[in-house]
Amino acid sequence: MPIKLMAASRRRPGLTRAEYFRYIEHYHGTVARVERFKIDRYIQNHVIDGAFGVLSDTSHKNKATDREGVVELYFSEFRDMLATLEPQGVEQSRANEDGKFFADEATNIIVMAEEVEVPVPNPRPKFNPGLGDPGHGAVKVMQYIMRKPEVFPQDYYRLWRQAHDEAMAKSPYAREMFRKVVMNKRSRINDNDAAARAHFRMVDPPVYDLVVSVTLDSMEQVGAFRQYVEAMQESELDFADWSESFFLYARPVRIIDDAAPKE
Repeated sequence: MPIKLMAASRRRPGLTRAEYFRYIEHYHGTVARVERFKIDRYIQNHVIDGAFGVLSDTSHKNKATDREGVVELYFSEFRDMLATLEPQGVEQSRANEDGKFFADEATNIIVMAEEVEVPVPNPRPKFNPGLGDPGHGAVKVMQYIMRKPEVFPQDYYRLWRQAHDEAMAKSPYAREMFRKVVMNKRSRINDNDAAARAHFRMVDPPVYDLVVSVTLDSMEQVGAFRQYVEAMQESELDFADWSESFFLYARPVRIIDDAAPKE
């Protein structure tokens, strides 16, 4: 079963955002290509802007504030992920040792996810000379939604989908501009994350059961997401802790991508 590992990081002290982006793309990305192991696809998402919590909060309740990047590592199956995070015969991979040079590793957040694409009414035409996936848009919004602890996970996903449909119905700009929507659902195997914790050196990271990715044509269209997320937060369906949730506007950067362009 295909599996994706998502890791959200913030820059280490002393680095500017530009230095973080340059290092992670050109040096760390090269390390990943040289030491590819079992990675099928590797996309970096460089954060342009974002928001944490909701406007009614008087202070940050979210411990995950400030993210500069989210990497997405795709594997054919879970054992390929383990073989990459803990390669046999290698005491420490270069990628494992490299994180301390650009990231505040203790605050990393990982999600092992299974992708579920949600249809949109107005997908992009086949040709799109943007920076994102061909046919889908140039800017990706990544929304980390914290499940309320009293809501059972399967009910949570069902309620999110219902709230999503209601929010889309109330958001004409989103219906026009959303090119692709993907539910990244936390996999059950995420509980077996010792290798990932060791690789990314996290300390008590928050647990997110869902990361929703939305792609749009450009930063000029992100108002469509704001319209949509405000409609979702006004929903009477009580499934998410919005104060502990956040979203990021990001530019996707391809590091490893052997997949043929989508027709």
